Amino acid sequence: MSIKMKELMARTNTAKSTILYYVKEGLLPEPQKPKPNLHLYDEECIEIIKFIKYLQKNFSSSIAELKAIINDSNFDFDKGFETVMETLHVLMGSIHKSSHSVEYICDKYNITPQKLQNYVDDGLLFMREKIYTTKELEILEILLNLERMEMNPEVVKTYVNQARNLAKLEVEFTNEFLDAQSDKNSAVKALFDTTLILKPYLYNMHTLNAYQLQKENR
Repeated sequence: MSIKMKELMARTNTAKSTILYYVKEGLLPEPQKPKPNLHLYDEECIEIIKFIKYLQKNFSSSIAELKAIINDSNFDFDKGFETVMETLHVLMGSIHKSSHSVEYICDKYNITPQKLQNYVDDGLLFMREKIYTTKELEILEILLNLERMEMNPEVVKTYVNQARNLAKLEVEFTNEFLDAQSDKNSAVKALFDTTLILKPYLYNMHTLNAYQLQKENR
């Protein structure tokens, strides 16, 4: 079903100039133009606009990130699992402009290729399509600094083990959850809320409470 610009504006609470900008940037498909002054948009544009606003509000997504998500071949709310996976891939920094080779990283941080590979094998760093992004450099600096300060490595190993176990549960939950939902758009948003907002909130607040409890027991 096709709708006019006025209806699209009303149903998404979005200004005409913003919708035209989304079209210009390739975030929305070009409208049908049966008449010179009649532009018709696919009703799916409503959900796309709502999703764009959701990503901008909750994750401060850039236009480049939005384009990478929406223009991906797997972006389709009916393909709920693939949409979640590809969107997470982008939100976790897969489109960082800078990419770095193993040689560059080893030279920059004065480490061997084997040491770098050990971080990957241990689940502490991840290559993205055979490259490291600026995000991996940020994480590597943290890891190296922890080693210099001689922090107990068991703490970080615990993070990895817990993350792996939780990830398996989340993937199982995602499949079951999406299969049970008729509104895939709302389901995808709920999964992002859970994975990227609720999870770090719960973890950090429980950590804060543990610190407070430790302080009270001293």
